[in-house]
Amino acid sequence: MVLAAGCGGSGGTSHAAAKSGAKGAAKSAAPVKAAPKKLTFDLVKGVGDTALGGDRACGYGEWNDGTFAIDKPYSKQTTFYREYSCYEKKGELFPNAAGQMTYAEFGTPAQATAYGNYTKSNISAVAVLVSENTAVTMNIGYLTVNKMTLLKQVQEACGGCGTVIAGPHASDPVPGHVDKS
Repeated sequence: MVLAAGCGGSGGTSHAAAKSGAKGAAKSAAPVKAAPKKLTFDLVKGVGDTALGGDRACGYGEWNDGTFAIDKPYSKQTTFYREYSCYEKKGELFPNAAGQMTYAEFGTPAQATAYGNYTKSNISAVAVLVSENTAVTMNIGYLTVNKMTLLKQVQEACGGCGTVIAGPHASDPVPGHVDKS
């Protein structure tokens, strides 16, 4: 009830409902649940850039279309792929931490699910978020950001879409962190 009152506002909403009759009033009183958003690269990039770009262990980070972080046969099943890699500085040819976060669109939801299930045993995986034909993976590396938290932030940003599948490094103290020693 409080939710319905908060959503109605004090503007023209209740006035419009009164004008449209009982049917309209009943319709406006029902709480509206936001539909989950589609998991898109732009959504992932926005959340990822904010967290990964501020990580002190990443001198310079960028999204690229390399395939360092996705194994065959899954790399061949993607229709769109991007990975966030870290470099010592801008302009370097090779990253010092490739594929920290990956975004992959597969041809079918079954392919995305198979890739998600593969991460349970992938030695470099922290976790993956699978939603429809899309998978977002957090991998081990030099970054100090809590990667499980970041993946859950992506899931929240898309309205709770998909399923998070934990990989071998999901329970690390700083999930996925590898010391430079």
